[in-house]
Amino acid sequence: MYKRVKKSKLGVKASHRDSLRKNLLRSLVQKGSVVTTTPKAKVLKMDASSLIEKGKKNNELEIRRSIQDTLGSDTLAKKLIEYSAKEKTGVKIVKVGFRDGDNAEISRITLIGTEKKKASKKDKEEKAEEKVQEEKKVVQKKEANKRGIFRQDKKVDTTTVVKNTERARTRAGL
Repeated sequence: MYKRVKKSKLGVKASHRDSLRKNLLRSLVQKGSVVTTTPKAKVLKMDASSLIEKGKKNNELEIRRSIQDTLGSDTLAKKLIEYSAKEKTGVKIVKVGFRDGDNAEISRITLIGTEKKKASKKDKEEKAEEKVQEEKKVVQKKEANKRGIFRQDKKVDTTTVVKNTERARTRAGL
C-alpha cells in the first residue's frame, strides 16, 4: 500500500496519460504558453518544473539525452536548456474561465519570462497613425494610376444577358 503518493490519473489510461503529458510539455516549450483544463495544467506544472530543474544541470550528457527523449526533438531540448540557463525561470498558472461545451475550468500555463507584454496606449496610437498613413499612400497610388497611361476610369459594358425564366413544360426539361 502506497501512502502519501499522489498520482493524478486525469481519467485516462496510463499510455494515454503519458502521451498527453509529453504533448503538453512539447507545446509549452515550443509556444511558451498553453491553455488547458486546470487538472491538466497542475500536472503540467509539476512536469515542467522538474524538467527545468533538470535543464539547469546541462553539463551531463545523460540528463541532456533524457530531456531530448521527453521532448521528442533536439531543437526543443536546446530551447529548454537555454531557457533554464536564464536567471528567472519557472511555470505560472492563471485561471482563465470556463469552457463553453462542458463548463470545465480552463487555465493558462506559461513559462515565466516568455510572456508577451501588452501594448500601451501610445503604442496603439502609433500603430493606428501608421495604418492611416499607409492607407493614404495606397489611395495616392491608385489616383496616380488613374491619371497615368493605364486609365482605370473608363466605363466597361456590364450588361448581361437575361435568361428566359419560363418554367419547363415537360419532365425532361427539369
